[in-house]
Amino acid sequence: MVVSNVTDQMLVNLAQRSFYSELLHAGIQVHLYAQAFLHAKHITFDDEIAILGSSNVDIRSFVLNAEVSLIAFDKGVVEQLRRQQSRYFASSNVLSLREWEKRPVASKLAENLARLASPLL
Repeated sequence: MVVSNVTDQMLVNLAQRSFYSELLHAGIQVHLYAQAFLHAKHITFDDEIAILGSSNVDIRSFVLNAEVSLIAFDKGVVEQLRRQQSRYFASSNVLSLREWEKRPVASKLAENLARLASPLL
């Protein structure tokens, strides 16, 4: 998973970070993209299916913001998205569970408090 390490909203960033421990414990690699604010959302399945769009895949995006996603059944689209993802990986730092667990207690507290508001963000 590639997430932006550059933020445009502190509370949203803190809430997002509150989920990293669970992801890392589940074995998911978290790549912190450092080049610029990254708002792109896409996922590829096998070599033939891609989903891309503006949706955060949460109730707020679906109901309040009326965001949308596109499902593409196209090998060419999947290949283009994978090339872009490779560029994101090249400009990212992989977050390790060991490194993540060493963050200050104040950061953990702020992240978990922000998580309480995450359904509203």
